[in-house]
Amino acid sequence: MILSPQTRLLSLAFLTLVLVLPRGAALLNIDGARNQVFVFGSFSFAYSSNIFSESTGRGDYSMSASAGLDLKRRAGIIAVNSTLKFDYQAFTKYTDQNSINPSFYIEFNKTTGRTTGAFTVNAYRESRSDSAVNLRTSSWNFPLGLSLKYPVNDKFYVTSGTNYLKRRYTDTNALANLTDYSQSLDLFYVYTSKLDLIGGYRIRVSKTSVGENTTDHWFNVGATGGLFAKLNGTVRIGYQLREQTGTASENFTHLNALASLGWPVTRKLTLAGQISRDFNTIATGSSVDSASVGANASYAYNRKLALSTSVSYGRNLFLGAAQGNRRDDFFSWDLGASYKFNEHLTVATSYTYFRNWSSLGFSDFERQGYSFDCTSRF
Repeated sequence: MILSPQTRLLSLAFLTLVLVLPRGAALLNIDGARNQVFVFGSFSFAYSSNIFSESTGRGDYSMSASAGLDLKRRAGIIAVNSTLKFDYQAFTKYTDQNSINPSFYIEFNKTTGRTTGAFTVNAYRESRSDSAVNLRTSSWNFPLGLSLKYPVNDKFYVTSGTNYLKRRYTDTNALANLTDYSQSLDLFYVYTSKLDLIGGYRIRVSKTSVGENTTDHWFNVGATGGLFAKLNGTVRIGYQLREQTGTASENFTHLNALASLGWPVTRKLTLAGQISRDFNTIATGSSVDSASVGANASYAYNRKLALSTSVSYGRNLFLGAAQGNRRDDFFSWDLGASYKFNEHLTVATSYTYFRNWSSLGFSDFERQGYSFDCTSRF
């Protein structure tokens, strides 16, 4: 891989940042520790055997760099967390896929008083390989979120989640811009000091620029907290209905589950598992019934060296007569290691494998990749 002058310049700038900046918990402290400013950066070399996620298998080397600022304010009843970041990715062969992706995030968090919650504002540009449409997409995304918690009494409390997302694709008119709104309401019952029971409902309304619109209703029950002796997490099971309007009016239903589990086997070894099934709207505006199950393990060899691996399997059913009964099954696994030199500098390497079996020939593909990463934070 031959580095361009821009790549060499970015590499030199990142190394200079790591070597020159002062050592400390934060780059800047204002009014004690109430206002803190951190700077961070990363630099990666990677290879992917299939950067477009399709059957032709076009691979390439890439270089990525990022730099940003974190602001943390801890004064008054509302805490503020904010991040500004710029990501740059350059390919060796497919240079038309080079991208600069800025992002901004801010959170206002209230943790005291009877009613608590957080309000978040986010804006970011994203460039990625999309296996559902088998090409690389670039989009601007604008999510908003509001989460609230209110204790009714010692045994019951209520939470709500309000989310909004606007996504606009920048590179082609063939893709469907998306506007998505969801509202959830959950009632929690304190069953024991470690376990809460849940009953909830969520409505989600999605509209696309190609006229394919959907409304989802999800009814669910579950539990969160200490499920068993050392098994912690959240499990929900439910029934979901999707009403689709547009080129054709159709309804789809399924029984689904959403689970996130953690098991600290020892002080060094931690296991985790995930299960999910949901309806999704892909970049063409079509509906997909997506289900997946995954497991991962992390092992802290010592205070500096950590190892990790994960494996997952899933299935995507493309819904509606226009999708031609397309079905994709996928399998992935990865292996990684990281070494922390100090509180400011970490290096890591990883290998990933992904296999997609599809009833559509162009969407049947395999992908392997590896990366070498360096991250720093001051």
